[in-house]
Amino acid sequence: MKRVQAFELEDLPWVPAAIKDGGRDLLDAMFSRVRFYRGCAPSIAALVKATGVTRLVDLCSGSGGGALAMLAELDALGLDGLSLQLSDRFPNAAAIERVRSLADPRVSYRHEPIDALDAPDAPADGRAIRTMFGAMHHFAPEDVRRILARVVESRAPVAVCDVAASPAIRKLPLALAPLAMAVNMALLFVVSLLIAPLARPPRLSRLLLCYVLPVIPALYAWDGTISALRAYAPEELLAIAREVPGAEGYEWACERAGSALVLTGRPIP
Repeated sequence: MKRVQAFELEDLPWVPAAIKDGGRDLLDAMFSRVRFYRGCAPSIAALVKATGVTRLVDLCSGSGGGALAMLAELDALGLDGLSLQLSDRFPNAAAIERVRSLADPRVSYRHEPIDALDAPDAPADGRAIRTMFGAMHHFAPEDVRRILARVVESRAPVAVCDVAASPAIRKLPLALAPLAMAVNMALLFVVSLLIAPLARPPRLSRLLLCYVLPVIPALYAWDGTISALRAYAPEELLAIAREVPGAEGYEWACERAGSALVLTGRPIP
């Protein structure tokens, strides 16, 4: 079965923010507990060391969980002098509050909307590694090319971490896809009810929308299942990167790290 460009509920503008944010909170809680991006950290650390660039400017940050988790992983690897700026096309109030409560001078949130498809060439105050965590699968291949083209135009290093396409799903006959989706959604629905109390910060609205009117588990189950269908394989993302105009002036690498993948690119001096 090939990659499917289906819709996720969090992409729809009419879905209330409380439901979207609740789903992202559950995803962050899950990824944090299993350290989903841990295997990607060495590749990003190597990129930092190779380029000497210690500032990360994150696109499509959502609630910020992926980028903040990666900063913690890089800290654990002993990298010094790192800073992180979060941004999103729709600035996330929960993420802004999370950054404020951290009181970490290295971490900031850009309040102006930043569209990954048309991101600024570079920060006004210097070079930065463009990062994206858990978002690239939302974009169709032509939009992935556009995002990476903006990076290449600005000669910025780039690091993308995301869920990787499951080899088992890719081998699944298309006729069995509805059954597999139903089973996966049921499993994720139950998992969401188990992890909801672990999400931080605690929110009464989140608990009500999980246990009284379980719309957050429904979103979590649907979006998690669709994410698996939309996910790129490492070789697919690498092929797209190498098709971007000017990509020959970059050193690209993309590999699987457990259930995640990590794409890095750096300008060749």
